[in-house]
Amino acid sequence: MTNKGIAGCGCLVFVLVVIMVLTGVLMHPFTLRLIGNQFRYEDKIFSSDAIFVPRFQDDKNGELYIEAFREYSAGNGKAIFVEDDRILGISIIEFIDKMASARNVKKDAIVKMEASDEGLTRADKIKERFARRGFKKVIVLVPEYASRRFHWLYDSSQDGKTVYLVKPVSLSYFKRDRWWKDSGSRSLLAGEVYAMAAYYLRRFKYGEKEKENTGKR
Repeated sequence: MTNKGIAGCGCLVFVLVVIMVLTGVLMHPFTLRLIGNQFRYEDKIFSSDAIFVPRFQDDKNGELYIEAFREYSAGNGKAIFVEDDRILGISIIEFIDKMASARNVKKDAIVKMEASDEGLTRADKIKERFARRGFKKVIVLVPEYASRRFHWLYDSSQDGKTVYLVKPVSLSYFKRDRWWKDSGSRSLLAGEVYAMAAYYLRRFKYGEKEKENTGKR
């Protein structure tokens, strides 16, 4: 074998060793737990004009709404705004009203918001509605695995009219400290990676359009 061949084998072995080391590091529970934590974002909560609960179909037990009732009862919001959805043709508002009544939360504290569009466009429309109402501060309750993405979607610096406080909620169906061992939790994080990538692509797309429009002016 020539010296060039020996050197080539040496490089290949080195690359394989690096790959093995990186794989070992990434598969370590500490590293995997750290990766899961990157999806979590939390703001300090202050008394606000409203509490907003986006619709998450995975929240089958209504744990987000229960947390919203707690925040409302604690005086952190004057009303609870929820995105409407339909289950077997029935508006979820009916279920939420029953849940609220069972926890001594008055019915007129629940305000329905129609859900439409997706992602960035959906968030922008909701922010417009809150701005039209003159709200200064809104608490946004979301599952902890989605809190980083919603921090991006409801970034107050892009709005200027309303401050959005993101509160991550720990839900029973998501195992943050061992997500890699739970198939459902893995699927949720995979979905978040896809949603985050879509967010950045959409921001890039609209950012380019804004630049083109500015150039035309």
